[in-house]
Amino acid sequence: MTMDLKEEADEMDCNQPPPIEVFAGSSTLHGISHIFSYERVCVKRCLWVAFFLGSLTFLVCVCVDRIQFYLEYPHITKLDEVTAPMMTFPVITFCNLNSFRFSQVTRNDLYHAGELLALLNRR
Repeated sequence: MTMDLKEEADEMDCNQPPPIEVFAGSSTLHGISHIFSYERVCVKRCLWVAFFLGSLTFLVCVCVDRIQFYLEYPHITKLDEVTAPMMTFPVITFCNLNSFRFSQVTRNDLYHAGELLALLNRR
């Protein structure tokens, strides 16, 4: 019984992860495809690395700042008390102007909506 070493080598190559250039070329992470490209232009690559790391650093700084701000629990409370002997409450209207169920809106609903939106003449 002889073993074919070529077949085993091919099977081992299939189990290997793809090179970083293949991953970078198919990635949607902006800039990484320029950093790990097949081209060997050093200046272009160094600029992309600098811009990528600069953007990443800026992102991390902003995220850390916002997390620190959130964890400080800042709040401003301003209370103004006004006493009124008689208080009138506004009328509450539930409007059924749903664009998905426009067929359920009646003519009367449209008339009242026109009044509320000041679309009708004042008579």
